[in-house]
Amino acid sequence: MLSEFRDKLTEFAKRAVTAAPRCQNEESTKMFLVVPMISFLGYDHMDPNEVFPEHHCDFSEKYKNRVDFAIFKGGEPVIAIETKPANAPSLRDDRGQLRSYFNAARTVKMGILTDGLIWEFYADSDEPNMMDANPFLRFDLKEVARGKVDDSALEGLSSLGKAVFDPDNIGAEAKRKHIYNSVLAQVGAIFADPPEEFSRPLLKKAGIGHISQKALDEYRPLIQAALREFISRQILHRLDLPKPDAAVPTPTVPESQPAPSAADAIVTTERELAVYAWTRQRLAFLVRDDTLFAEIAAVDYRDYQGKFVVFYKMERKGRLFEFVESKTGAGYRFLFPDESGLAPGDVSVTSLTEIDEPLLAVFKARVLAIGKGVERSGAEKAGGERRADKTTDTGEKAPAGTGA
Repeated sequence: MLSEFRDKLTEFAKRAVTAAPRCQNEESTKMFLVVPMISFLGYDHMDPNEVFPEHHCDFSEKYKNRVDFAIFKGGEPVIAIETKPANAPSLRDDRGQLRSYFNAARTVKMGILTDGLIWEFYADSDEPNMMDANPFLRFDLKEVARGKVDDSALEGLSSLGKAVFDPDNIGAEAKRKHIYNSVLAQVGAIFADPPEEFSRPLLKKAGIGHISQKALDEYRPLIQAALREFISRQILHRLDLPKPDAAVPTPTVPESQPAPSAADAIVTTERELAVYAWTRQRLAFLVRDDTLFAEIAAVDYRDYQGKFVVFYKMERKGRLFEFVESKTGAGYRFLFPDESGLAPGDVSVTSLTEIDEPLLAVFKARVLAIGKGVERSGAEKAGGERRADKTTDTGEKAPAGTGA
């Protein structure tokens, strides 16, 4: 059921994104973006007893309150929709007008603020008829058109359809959604930097008795790696992909071999492993073809001093990108090949989601060029032999290891 709704919403979003550039003012935004969404949710915009444009509800003759659309149920307005021109700079400054109508219309239980592409949904989860300061649901049709919408948002939107919308319950639902979003943010913060009150009980359950502050600091990267590995395995399990060997955050040197000097040591960092894990997870999210899904298992990595290479099957011919770790730890710097569609040069981003398009483009190009069952070329084999002699085919230092 939810999968079917996702497909319908994605198709609707694609049409909306295509129409948006031609919506140059508020009226065209209403006609080509807002009214279609009202119809998508099952409401009859041709019936004034159900959808009424320019509806007013005033505190007095002096204070007039209007909204662009009011949706009625049982003869009373229950949903108020305020519209701004498509691609408006910000919706934040326009919440006051919607809030005034919301407060004046005692039967209204939900307010919607939109520019036709970005949709914000408000309720009165704290005080009756007092619109919340923050939306309980928000989504961008440009992101939805690219397949980026989670199940929670889908469930929230589907519950607003004419057939199932319950005005009396929306406040409680909004409250639960606010709590859910807050918990989700807290979980994200724990993953990013596990706090002491989270780490200590976890280590005790792992069998570690006395935990000093120094030990806690030493174990924190291990906890972070374990959390990321858990999520990776859950995703791979859902996609029925083989699980890669868990990467140990701090690799140890076998006793039979002398430890390398500080100048020659290559240590695969937590940030590099996170980039590799993200690459596989994100590709699994982005691709829409069963063959490409299967090929994600062939994505591997190799670490060098100064750069981290992620590739498909063959390190040189199948290179997806090079990741260069920042000394400050801020942002991410990538070098993508020409197949990514980007101009040659560095790509610096603050969020890994910003590399979706070049990552997907170069992955598709590599799978098409190499394919399944293609033997390594003589040059690749020669490169592998030279690496055995501690020298790569590009003259770089010997790699620390691979991820699979």
